[in-house]
This record gives sequence, C-alpha cells and structure tokens, in this order.
Amino acid sequence: MGQYAEVKPEETTDTREEVIAVPEPRLENSTIHVLGLGPVGKYVAHTLASLPDAPPITLLMHRPLVMQHWHDEGAAIRLVRDGQLHVQSGFNIESAASFRREYPDQVFPHFGKNLEHSAEPPDTVIDTLIVTTDSWTTIPALEAIKNRIRQRTTICFIQEGLGMAERVSAEVFTDPDRRPTYMLGSITHKIASTKRHFTIIEHSPGVLTFSKLPQRSVVKSGDLSISRHDFSWSPQAKHLAGSLTRATDFNTQALGHKSFYKTQLQKVVMGCIIGPLSVMYDCSNDQLLYNYNASLTMELLLKEISEVICALPELKTLDGIYKNFNAKKLEAICVSAIAKMGKTESHMLQSVRAGMRTNIDFYNGYIVRRGAQLGIQCPRNEMILSMVKGKIAMKSRELNGYIPMIANS
Repeated sequence: MGQYAEVKPEETTDTREEVIAVPEPRLENSTIHVLGLGPVGKYVAHTLASLPDAPPITLLMHRPLVMQHWHDEGAAIRLVRDGQLHVQSGFNIESAASFRREYPDQVFPHFGKNLEHSAEPPDTVIDTLIVTTDSWTTIPALEAIKNRIRQRTTICFIQEGLGMAERVSAEVFTDPDRRPTYMLGSITHKIASTKRHFTIIEHSPGVLTFSKLPQRSVVKSGDLSISRHDFSWSPQAKHLAGSLTRATDFNTQALGHKSFYKTQLQKVVMGCIIGPLSVMYDCSNDQLLYNYNASLTMELLLKEISEVICALPELKTLDGIYKNFNAKKLEAICVSAIAKMGKTESHMLQSVRAGMRTNIDFYNGYIVRRGAQLGIQCPRNEMILSMVKGKIAMKSRELNGYIPMIANS
C-alpha cells in the first residue's frame, strides 16, 4: 500500500468568499433540484422560484401520495409572511424513487402512459441539487438518485448539525475521484408547517450561510499517493451559489469552509446541550436553569466538547479558537440561549415524545466521532447519545403498542 502525502493549498488562511461578485455561468442544464420537502425545503424552493429570471426548479417526491397532495393543492407552494400570502407555481416535479405497488394492477393518479408523470424515476443527470431532508433519511434518499449524480454535480446540504458530508462520502459516493462537489448550508429563518401540505409560514426572517468544501483527489506517483484539495469553483457550483445569493429573502452569507465550520460549531454546541438535556430531564428549556444537577451535567458535557473542538485540525489556522470555544465561554453562550427560550420545549424533546428520530447523531454524535479520530474520549457525550436514542426506542414501542413475545422454555 502506498504512502499518502497531503499537498496543502498555498493559502492556509480562510477568507470570506465573494461569490456574489462571480457572474453566473450559462449552463446547458440550469435546473436546480430540491430533495426534501419539509418546511425548509419548501421555503428554499419557493424563494428560488420567486427570483427574476429564476432557474427551473424541480421538486423530487418519493411517494405518489405526496404528488397527489401537490395536485390537490393547486401544484403550488404558498408562503405566509407578515400576514400576506405569496403563491409560487411553475415547478417541475419528478419521482425520486420507484413507487412500490401493493398489487400489480395498482394505478396512481396522474401517472401512467401519456399522463403527466411516470411512476419510474427519470435517469437524466442532476447538475445542481439542494438537500434538506432529515438527517436519518438523507443516505437512502441519495442512494435512490445516485445513478443521476455525476462528478460535475454540486450538492448543497442545508441541514442541522455537522458530519453529513463525511457520512455521504463514506456510504454513498465512496470514490473520491468520482465524488460530486459538496456545499454546506445553514438557515436560521423560522419556518413552520401548516395543515396544508404545501403551505408554510415564515415567523421570522434569518440568514442563510453556505460554503463550498474543497474537492479531494488522489494522484499516484509510483508508490506515493498524493492527496490534493481543489478549491476552485465549478460552473455548477457557481450557478447554485449565484442563485442563492441573488435571493434577497435568504440574506445570504457566503463563507470560506473554515469560517463556516467555526460558525456552525457554535450552533452544534447548543444542539449538544439544550435538546439532549431537555430529553434527559424531560423538561421545558427554562427548567434547565438554576438546577444544580442539570448545570453540572452541562458543565461536564461542555468540557469534552471544548476539548474536541479546540483540537480540530481543520481549524488550527484560525485565530481565537480557544477564546471562542473554551468550556466557560460555551457555558455562558448556552445559558444565555436557554434564558431567552423561556418555557418553550426543544424540538428534540417534542420529537422524542412522539417516538420520532432526532438529529443527535450530528450533534453529540459528531463530537464523539471527531473525538475518537483525535484520540479524545467523550464518555458523557456517548452516554447522553445512548440515553436519547434509548428514549426514542422506548417511546416508539409504547406508541406502536409493542408486545414482547416470550418463547416457551
């Protein structure tokens, strides 16, 4: 097996990437596909489709029932903002996966020969893709359309937490020489669902931050394998970034990948504390304050989190990492955030009570994985990770009327 010698870029500092100043290239295929139709996915699609000279937007739908709802509600996305209704139509829709039939002759409305859609997904190439799915559905969702992804494709993950790009590389796009370009995004707009499937409410505006990750390639020279990182922007990445920055409702900020990680890690820290502790103590957010045991648990978790973040090699060239991520600083940030939340319940607690999965693998799970890579043990984060998952399993069994079967001895 050859040795690996990493060739680093000439610049080790991280600067804000002025994507706005880069003109959008003319592409043969300018369609932007959106995978994931939760509140964020619908908001992103609605906002992009509202642009002057908007690129074609295609919504990927994984079930015939979703497509039926789409047609029943007028084939449009409706956004309520400041009491005003904004209706956006003109979307294309495609099957994201083959639809399973309960019986051979089952017919799906609007599907079939000479009708609007095919129950079989198309095989045309996807050049630009925005992914807003829940973390636990992302891998199977991408597997279903993997045949449509090429190396020239740009995928932007707008999701909570960190670590999804690494997991997708490990499980879906395993060949670094054929891997698509990744962009990471984070959105702070407060978007909520309604009783109608394709109507959403914007409770408050926010900021969309994003960054393009450098592409890694391996060049072999004899027994030596040289790992290179390409920081250039492909036409597809420029097109997607330009579309995001043109949308003023996003309040977009384009960051270098190290600055993005630094910003996102601050959100990850709060996600590691507030949601998991509210699940652990089964309480509203305000009850985490002025509670000795909750405060002690928070302190112990943050010591591990701080040690891991301050040791991350990708942040070593940035100034002020310890200043911003020491345990005391992180505790002050978390306490301040909790105090502002009042008697609200965390989204993670609501999900656990409903027996639904959470994004904890990309909060505490991310810290545990990175700690293991760096030789740093995180037993308390491992414990709370197991506790939250255990509570989900217990609640799910309870809601599903689980009855254990005991074999006769």
